Amino acid sequence: MEQPVSLEQFKLGMRILTGAVNVITSAHGGRRYGMTATAVCSASAEPPTVLVCINKLANTHGAVSKTRAFCVNVLRAEDWQLSTTFSGAQSGEARFKNGNWTRLATGSPALVDALVSFDCRVVKKMTHGSHTVFLGQVEQMLLGQKGKPLLYSEGQYAKLASLTIGAPLPEGLDYWGF
Repeated sequence: MEQPVSLEQFKLGMRILTGAVNVITSAHGGRRYGMTATAVCSASAEPPTVLVCINKLANTHGAVSKTRAFCVNVLRAEDWQLSTTFSGAQSGEARFKNGNWTRLATGSPALVDALVSFDCRVVKKMTHGSHTVFLGQVEQMLLGQKGKPLLYSEGQYAKLASLTIGAPLPEGLDYWGF
């Protein structure tokens, strides 16, 4: 009989899963809330919907739950310091001192210089373990600065490297015919 996956094993495996770095924001009671997250993906194109997973202990969770609104701000590689700020280096309103912020349809803060910001209204939520999964229908979208996305893998930031069609692949990459 196989042993269940331990918390340590799961965390080790998830550190290998590379994800785009985003700042999830919301606003409630005249205050802005935000946090860094990689647990973000598209859920549906019709209607346009994104999925975010937020720890129930995070302050941003309470704001999203109360307002039923959030904004996903997809960070550029150059924005790694902003990611660090929103992942705990600062708290509260101090997090918003860096970056050019505006508000879109839901009132959630949107980062003008992000690659893209998806302003969403919560249409469904599901609690599972330590997190809540929020499905947000996109009400407004802001295309920001061009650039490469900020990635996070194995405890460090990285950026996407473009491959040139027809050029040899960098050493260590396998070729699968695409």
